[in-house]
Amino acid sequence: MKAIEFQTTPHSPDSIEIPVLFKDQLRSEQHVSVIVLIEDDTNDDAWEKVKTTQFFAGYTDEDAVYDDEL
Repeated sequence: MKAIEFQTTPHSPDSIEIPVLFKDQLRSEQHVSVIVLIEDDTNDDAWEKVKTTQFFAGYTDEDAVYDDEL
């Protein structure tokens, strides 16, 4: 597997344009893996809520033992 990296600005939430330079490396029906990295936005309350929810989703009653101060 090889990797290509480029930056782009989506014109819609369901479409990412691949630069012409890389289009000749892709074939129809070819399996690809996609990783999307989004610039941090420190004012993104929705993202903070997702992170907190995901963190506490793994928290169980047995973990409460670590809440006590020593």
